[in-house]
Amino acid sequence: MNFLELRGVSKDFPIKRGLFQRSSEMIQAVRSVDLDIEQGESYGIVGESGSGKTTLGRTILRLIDPTSGDIFFNGVNICELDRNMLRRLRRNMQMIFQDPHSSLNPRKTIVKSVGEPLVIHEHMRGRMLRQRVRELMEIVGLKKEHMYRFPHELSGGQKQRVGIARALALNPKMLVLDEPTSALDVSVQAQTLNFLEELQDKMSLTYLFISHNLSVIRYVCDRVAVMYLGRIVEQGLVSELFDSPVHPYTKALLSAVPLAQAHQEKQAIVLEGDIPSPLQIPSGCCFHTRCHEKFGSICAEAEPALTRLSPTHYVLCHRI
Repeated sequence: MNFLELRGVSKDFPIKRGLFQRSSEMIQAVRSVDLDIEQGESYGIVGESGSGKTTLGRTILRLIDPTSGDIFFNGVNICELDRNMLRRLRRNMQMIFQDPHSSLNPRKTIVKSVGEPLVIHEHMRGRMLRQRVRELMEIVGLKKEHMYRFPHELSGGQKQRVGIARALALNPKMLVLDEPTSALDVSVQAQTLNFLEELQDKMSLTYLFISHNLSVIRYVCDRVAVMYLGRIVEQGLVSELFDSPVHPYTKALLSAVPLAQAHQEKQAIVLEGDIPSPLQIPSGCCFHTRCHEKFGSICAEAEPALTRLSPTHYVLCHRI
């Protein structure tokens, strides 16, 4: 069994309207996702805004409960755990959020923000707490004097490192990183990614990277999944997807990346229209309304079956 397994995971959000706030429609944010992540690897999830990446990451940690499906962490189905058991399990699974500033309480000093998990889970206080926070600050490359500053007194890169220190406080086995570099300057992005790689080797961490930046995913990840309208349409090794993309959506994403474009020597593929609303998922293949390779009526009428191209490469497309 893999370190993390998802089987048929879906997440719907009801839209409540009217005087009595009755649910009339459902937003299908994540739809029947199957995923396997091995211990110690970096797994990337990419896709446009609104594809369901962040919702999937939060569902994996059960920050929001899945509508259906099962999530196994080290063989334990976390969808069946009660609040107390889930609280104990969360020591091993932590999340680093997209905006380092909004994820920190502006009224709390850094020592209080980083030490909060230790107070809640370890009942740590006083000198022992300050010593542990100081150790965490050193791990992420911050100095002792940063402990007593407020978030607005730190740079974006420093605040992101504070978020990482807080996530590491309980010695987790897995980190879910939601766009960890999107709010940072380009030079700071490179430093943060290099630091995360060093941290993974040092602490034997498993990473789930959520990003729309394909260059970041190619740099740090071992395998990658491409999401569109809540479905994973292609997944495989980074080398497989970047060198030999199969799904039309993956091809379009990669064609817009300067590195990939130079490698493939192809013009950028411009997709027609915007990503459809999750309130009204297209029939058949969810991508057929924007696909530049669609053929016949089957794309609009029938959902494609998952096709295995290699032991690690899977695609959801009628053309295969």
